[in-house]
Amino acid sequence: MIKLAILLLFLLLGAWLGSVFLQDSGYVLIVWQQTSIELSLFLAVLLLMLAAGLGLIALELLLGVFGLRALLNKWLQQRRFLRAQRSYHKGLEALTLEDYRRAEKLFNQSAKISDEPLAAYLAAAQAAQGQQASQRAEDYLQLADSYQYRLIIQITRIRLWLQTGQWEAAVAQLKSIYPHYKKEPVVNQLLLESLVKLQAWQDCLEWLPILAKAPIAETITNQALMKTAYQHSLEVLAKTTGRVDKTITFRQLQEFWQDIPRQHQRDADVVMSYVQALISVGFYDEASVIIMRVLNENWHHGLAELYGRVLHAEPEIALEQAKKWLNIHPQSPVLLLTLGRLSMQCRDWTMAKAYFEQSLVLHKNTETYAEFVRLLQHLNDPEAGHYLIAGLNQLINQPLPNLPLP
Repeated sequence: MIKLAILLLFLLLGAWLGSVFLQDSGYVLIVWQQTSIELSLFLAVLLLMLAAGLGLIALELLLGVFGLRALLNKWLQQRRFLRAQRSYHKGLEALTLEDYRRAEKLFNQSAKISDEPLAAYLAAAQAAQGQQASQRAEDYLQLADSYQYRLIIQITRIRLWLQTGQWEAAVAQLKSIYPHYKKEPVVNQLLLESLVKLQAWQDCLEWLPILAKAPIAETITNQALMKTAYQHSLEVLAKTTGRVDKTITFRQLQEFWQDIPRQHQRDADVVMSYVQALISVGFYDEASVIIMRVLNENWHHGLAELYGRVLHAEPEIALEQAKKWLNIHPQSPVLLLTLGRLSMQCRDWTMAKAYFEQSLVLHKNTETYAEFVRLLQHLNDPEAGHYLIAGLNQLINQPLPNLPLP
């Protein structure tokens, strides 16, 4: 249809020129030095058109036969590529300097003239997000969207959500794509990170056994995230199920513990969370065995303190074990606190007082003060008030003013 319209336009133009030439053909005079050429205007226009046609044919032959067109296209493409690269690199500089507005403009320019605009669009989305322009960032991701790069775009979108605290959206998106990309380490890592930041410990109970077997980068950050997730999940598992049936809770804790990778089972902080969960549901014997095994291999102040919180079936044996540790760690205020508590379980009030006092000499700890004051009050010891005030002073940021007292 367009070609027909152009043809008709040329026919009308030719008819009009023909009528003009019939009315007044005019002439063209060409003078050069001693030579002059005179010809009609119609003939001059016809020769000019013929020369233009021959010139176009010659140019077409040169571009096609001798490869000039390919060279020209290559030069234009390379020039466009260099312009796109220049804009992209300047955009990176602006992004590094947190000049997000300029960075977005440069990335957008680069994307429009680039044959491969993916990187520029993704960077433009990041720059837009830096300006809190979430919709513009999403628009850039939509422009970059293609089946070939679908995962890259989704990962970028999720990272932007994490940067802006949209953790629920990130978790939901990761769960939806997980069946398709579960072998991708970055997907596993982002799901773990999102669950921890969202503090979705109930979801962690479901996903940690899966993520523990999935490919995930062995970085310090990921190991820390996994450790945090295990610690809080054990705590939540004990709290939520322990109210119903302690035996069922104990079995669930054991099953969850067995699914934890060996390297985290050897982590004393994770072991401590497991022991705390066991203590909270009243399985003291199991907790005591684990504490003894770990402390005999590697000393841990947190586990040493928990050993005193366990209600031992035979406290005398537990006290003797703690005394053996004291020979190795004589300056441990935590162990002395534990010895005081074990002495209380053995109803040896004198030794309990002595251990608490020794612990306070090494470290004025509020919990030790509280334990000591409780014992002194039940013994009707007049020093209870003195230690109570001393313990309260540990809770304030600065000493009390020197005021008159009765």
